[in-house]
Amino acid sequence: MHTVTVFVITILVFCYAVVSGLVRRWCLAPALIFVAAGLVLGPSGLGLVEVRDDRLDFTILAQLALTVILFTQASMLDRRTVLRRGRLTLRLLAIGIPVTIALGTLTAVLLLPVLPFWEAVCLAVIVAPTEVALIDALLEDSRIPERVRHALSVESGFYDGFALAALLAALALASEQSHHAPGHWALFVFRTEVVSLAVGIVIGLIGGTVISLSRARDWMSDTWAQLATLALALVCFEVGERLHGSGFVTAFAGGLAYAMASPKSGAQTAMTQVSDAAGQLLELLVFSLFGAVMVVPAWRDAGWRVVLFAVLALIVVRVAAVAIALIGSGLPPASTLFMGWFGPRGIGTLVLGVIVIGQGEIHQAALITQAVVVTVTISLVLHSLTTPLGIRLCQQQDPSAHIPTPTPASHTPQTRRRPSGNPPA
Repeated sequence: MHTVTVFVITILVFCYAVVSGLVRRWCLAPALIFVAAGLVLGPSGLGLVEVRDDRLDFTILAQLALTVILFTQASMLDRRTVLRRGRLTLRLLAIGIPVTIALGTLTAVLLLPVLPFWEAVCLAVIVAPTEVALIDALLEDSRIPERVRHALSVESGFYDGFALAALLAALALASEQSHHAPGHWALFVFRTEVVSLAVGIVIGLIGGTVISLSRARDWMSDTWAQLATLALALVCFEVGERLHGSGFVTAFAGGLAYAMASPKSGAQTAMTQVSDAAGQLLELLVFSLFGAVMVVPAWRDAGWRVVLFAVLALIVVRVAAVAIALIGSGLPPASTLFMGWFGPRGIGTLVLGVIVIGQGEIHQAALITQAVVVTVTISLVLHSLTTPLGIRLCQQQDPSAHIPTPTPASHTPQTRRRPSGNPPA
């Protein structure tokens, strides 16, 4: 990456930090601001952001961002709370994900007939993951019923892991069409799912235990404990990749195991502060490059079928899947609609797209790239602009949403992700 680009993006981060409280209060997605800045500063605008190797720089940053985010999300999950209050989340994961993928695949097959079937499945999986933390003020807004916030938060924490598993399985089946050797795709699934999961659990347990014991004996300060946690996330990814598995699955499993080995107290949250901040920074850098080098080319070449697919995937598919998953849950219709509507696509979708496009067996990489870029762009704009309206609708229709005003941003902790299932009341 060019030194001028690094300098410009550094100034951009500083400028955003100065007004981040206002952005949070307005329920805007920070990613949207960085995409817009990338458009203005990139080659199609002022030309201040230059990327010599677009795909390489973007891929490295995106992989680092998702690795840290997956590990941090998993490490912050409160298993007891999830089990005690996770009925809505369980429905969203166990029923909502398969229905979303099935409806997304059907939409892709009908609108993008040039896609081979398993590539249509891959595209459906790529655009499925939601990232509620893109507009993190939502998790602090007391106008939204607590059970809705909890379900969205935990669903977002788990969704990337489930989507990765589904995507890798679909890729294995897609590669089987090109590799007819017996057991080729089965071995691929075994490495990327079983091996990665097992390795992540081992690394997370060992790393979490070592960090906890070191802190208990005062061998490690809080600052170094936070840095060690970040390093552990990167170790998980690298080991998973070196074993020809999935570094992302390893990172997610490592975060879950880390949570099991770490003390269940405020210290655990403190130990993930650096990794959480690093994940935020990396994600925003990814979106600035996304806006600078990917948005204009993708929209220029995308046809109406691609745009229609993105709109249907964001609105019809997600809303229908959530509605089906929550049948009989007792949730008011307005809250169900809100949960279905509020499904921003973010870093998970971008990285899953990078994974698919990097596979040599994929024949329609350009079309998939266009669909991913268009979907993420529309999602950032649509969900940012409509969030206030959705909050008011949810508040009016759900009797448990009885507090008329949101928690002031200045009095809320600036913790970005709350997959622990404990959003403040």
